[in-house]
Amino acid sequence: MKRIFTTQLFVAMLIMSFSAQAQDSLFISELADPADEYTGRFIELYNAGREPVDFSTITCYLSRQSNGGTTWGDVQLTGSVAAGATFVIGGSGFQSLYGRAPDQETGILIGNGDDAYALFLNGDHETGVLHDVFGVIDMDGTGEPWEYTDSRALRLESVLRPNASWTAAEWEITSAEVSDCNPGTHLGSVTPAGDFSLVLVNDTTTLGQTVELPVLVSELTATDNIISYQFDIDFDPLVLAYTGFSLAGTLAEGGSVVVNDEVAGSLKLGYMHTTPITGSGEILLLHFDALALDTTDLFISDAYLNRTPVLDLIQGTVIVTEVAPPTAALTYSDTVNRFADTLIITATFSEAMSAANPVLLSLDGAVSLADAEMTRLSGVIYSYAYPIPIASGEVIVSLRNGTDLWGNEVVSVPTAGGFFNIIPFTPGDVDDDGLILAYDAALTLQHSVGIDPLPLMDPLPWEPWRDSTANVDGTGGISAYDAGMILQYSAGIIADFSSPALKSAPVATLSIEVDDQYIIFRSWGELLGLNLELINSKGLLGEPEILNEDFLSAYNIVRDIYRIGLCTAIPPMDGAEVMKIPYMGSGSLSMNLVVNTTALVAQVELTTGIEDAPIPQDVDIYPNPVLDKLYVEGLDGPSLARIYNVHGTLIMTIPLEGSSSEIDMRELRTGVFLISFETGSGTVTRRFVKTEEF
Repeated sequence: MKRIFTTQLFVAMLIMSFSAQAQDSLFISELADPADEYTGRFIELYNAGREPVDFSTITCYLSRQSNGGTTWGDVQLTGSVAAGATFVIGGSGFQSLYGRAPDQETGILIGNGDDAYALFLNGDHETGVLHDVFGVIDMDGTGEPWEYTDSRALRLESVLRPNASWTAAEWEITSAEVSDCNPGTHLGSVTPAGDFSLVLVNDTTTLGQTVELPVLVSELTATDNIISYQFDIDFDPLVLAYTGFSLAGTLAEGGSVVVNDEVAGSLKLGYMHTTPITGSGEILLLHFDALALDTTDLFISDAYLNRTPVLDLIQGTVIVTEVAPPTAALTYSDTVNRFADTLIITATFSEAMSAANPVLLSLDGAVSLADAEMTRLSGVIYSYAYPIPIASGEVIVSLRNGTDLWGNEVVSVPTAGGFFNIIPFTPGDVDDDGLILAYDAALTLQHSVGIDPLPLMDPLPWEPWRDSTANVDGTGGISAYDAGMILQYSAGIIADFSSPALKSAPVATLSIEVDDQYIIFRSWGELLGLNLELINSKGLLGEPEILNEDFLSAYNIVRDIYRIGLCTAIPPMDGAEVMKIPYMGSGSLSMNLVVNTTALVAQVELTTGIEDAPIPQDVDIYPNPVLDKLYVEGLDGPSLARIYNVHGTLIMTIPLEGSSSEIDMRELRTGVFLISFETGSGTVTRRFVKTEEF
């Protein structure tokens, strides 16, 4: 058994057991308006009950009404009033006049003898309930029986309760100066709080053992003449059972003790002796049996030394511990674990765990994870969300660091669920049949346009692991480019998806033109995958036509949603037409494109889309591709050259003179562009490629 003694007896911690009527015996006992010094005004309250009044648990205001009018002053009371004690409210000059500080200082005591004072509970004069009053509310006291100008008003000693109606028979009002006033002495009230302390010490014991708890007292002298004490002690009867007491070896040895333990979890104790208790230390030893693995506070209240209330009361705590360490059983949110899944590991402990010591989880075997902190859900339930990495095989789980409430560390090996398995992950094997085929590419392509490829096996959204098998380039979401890479793998063009070069998509772009009621898409660079999505709100577009037999295609056209996906294992030649979409009517379209992995937005005007006019054979541009200067020949005079990107965005405008000119291309980025020449005889459009090197 380990005992922890509290030695700082001067630490004030008021522990009380209030009844609902503690404030019913609190009232105004004296008002003073000394004739010789207005700063000597004070109001004295008295607690005639046997229980302290704690203003931290009972809301109480002292309020002053000036001359019966609308001007009020309110102050909320703080601190406490011991049983049989006074509480004095004074102003800034109180201490210099009376030689002691008031229990609470305030600036509202400016009444000149004709102002009413009142106590309100649960609020101020506007929101509270009138509890006690001196004077008559809403009346000027000048000339009234309760006027106390240059006087002191004393409540008669026979009055022991508050009164919400002023009654002249309860008061004696006499002329007074500061020397006539003695605040804090109503009914011979006790010495100020804090003269004595009683302490219950802390202790730790084990289940089934007997614990001895001392009650300590602060320094007592022969002058104090303490020949009796009494107090109440409350505790949890499910944790401790009272078995007896002892005075042997204490400062109170030789006296007599009476204990009332009829109510479970509550003791009422009284002591008396003919010889005064002197010194500081133990005055009583209480014996308890430990019944349960738990913690209980012991509260001491209603304490008296002789007839003096003791306000400085310090509670004790008893912890009943055990020596057996806690164990844990593990459960898992899933039995099929693959890359990109999140596995919830839950630990259920055999007993409550201490929140101060985090439970740490480690993984070994197919993966490695050291000392990951688990999330505390309750005293006995902890969890950890583990994102499954690319791995396969058995994973061993162990725990450490967490302790029970008694400091015993958890057994590292779980009693159940000490391992789980990770299923191998194969990028590209979307249908999980062990093979990577063109069928897997087709499933991926369908997913990229929002079609549900596996409605029975795994309806959208796919499980995270399947999503990862399709997203082979590891960037963004699933796209036609991923389908193209899977198609390349199935044809033996690439050997795996792990090469950094493969994860950096080859450069590709599109040109879009409008011709003869079709929107035509041409490929430039190494196009492996294309996704197109737009809102076909006017129903302008028909079903797409795929013009290159090497492309797999999928499209999802539902009402105004228009989605197309294309993928290929072999990129088409530059300028090859890969798709055309018929249209009817006119309007503007905003196309969201993903070309390989590059996201683009193209604006197409169906009535004014870029369209090659018949090009005279004698107009030529060179070199193509161009590095720095583009030469133009064959123009029929001055013209205006405009350069557009393949999405129809104007990049630059250049005026040209004569039939031959040169254009500086050094500021133009790499890519495919269109250049139109506006002359007096019409518009000529050409395509060219800007490069950084030959």
